[in-house]
Amino acid sequence: MKKILKTVGKIVGCIIGLLIVIVGGYLIYAYAQYHRIPDDVKEAIVQPKTAQVELGKSYKFMTWNIGYGSYPPSFSFFMDGGPDVRAYSKKAVIDAMNEDIRVIKAQNPDFGNIQEIDWQGDRSQHVDEPKMVSDALPQYSSVLTQNYDSAYLFYPVTNPIGAAKSGILTYSKYQIGQSTRYQLPIETNFNKFFDLDRAFDVNILPIKNSSKKFVIFNTHLSAFIKDQKIQKQQLLTLFNSMQKYVNIGDYVICGADYNHVLSGPTHPEMTWLKAFPTADLTKGMRVVAPTNAPTVRSLDVPYDVKDPKNIFGTIDGFLVSSNIKAFNIKTIDNEFKSSDHEPVVMSFELTK
Repeated sequence: MKKILKTVGKIVGCIIGLLIVIVGGYLIYAYAQYHRIPDDVKEAIVQPKTAQVELGKSYKFMTWNIGYGSYPPSFSFFMDGGPDVRAYSKKAVIDAMNEDIRVIKAQNPDFGNIQEIDWQGDRSQHVDEPKMVSDALPQYSSVLTQNYDSAYLFYPVTNPIGAAKSGILTYSKYQIGQSTRYQLPIETNFNKFFDLDRAFDVNILPIKNSSKKFVIFNTHLSAFIKDQKIQKQQLLTLFNSMQKYVNIGDYVICGADYNHVLSGPTHPEMTWLKAFPTADLTKGMRVVAPTNAPTVRSLDVPYDVKDPKNIFGTIDGFLVSSNIKAFNIKTIDNEFKSSDHEPVVMSFELTK
């Protein structure tokens, strides 16, 4: 009996030792791989255009978090409490991206911001989503800004979400003179491995026969975050950057997923459905958000508009400078076919 107990003890000890080595090795890997993407990086402009925007003309802008092509109506995400982690299949991602492209073509915006677009992601089955968009929409120039470059996240343990290169993409029928990526504050403790890097980009468009510029901001702010002060710091960083353009009379629009409620009911217990801090907003800017339909659904359960467990909110929309006339702002109700977000469109005019 003693021999048996001794043998069992050795086996258990070996298993525990092996687990310690595996966990320790992974922690070393995670810390060794972790890095922040540099600040103040000039971005490449793909398929550049020469036509310039003009004062006094009407244009259309779309902003949309496409959920890296991985959130059909049946999907419920593990970080919201659901069982699903990665996209169902490569085909499912391609189908979702084709649906996104169909909607963009149907709306035919002059400008657009996309958030959560992957090009190397285990979670999105390694579909090159920016290439799909660029190839399908040759009438637009585009700028791809990397939001984060995540090492392999071995979480959940039984079905890891893996590694991802993901970002935000701005597209335009008109000339983009330059584009720059800027860092946003993030958590600095171990939680940084789960919230990942964050950034915004600033796209400068020349205006025909004017010394002023049309400035497009694009960003995707943190959602699942432990330190609530970081969310506020991210917004203040964004606001401060917009202020310098507003101060010199440029025309500024930010289309984004703010992970704060822009209109309608809030759910303060959920980190991504708190009230937007309008009081802190850049002087000379205002919130322009849809009221006809929500822009996001919760991912703890599959989408069912009749299921009371579904929670909806409006966290996608625009920040617009006072020298821009905005009208016809609305959510495009696509029944969450390809994302947990719906696209938002706005018509606007750069006033003379």
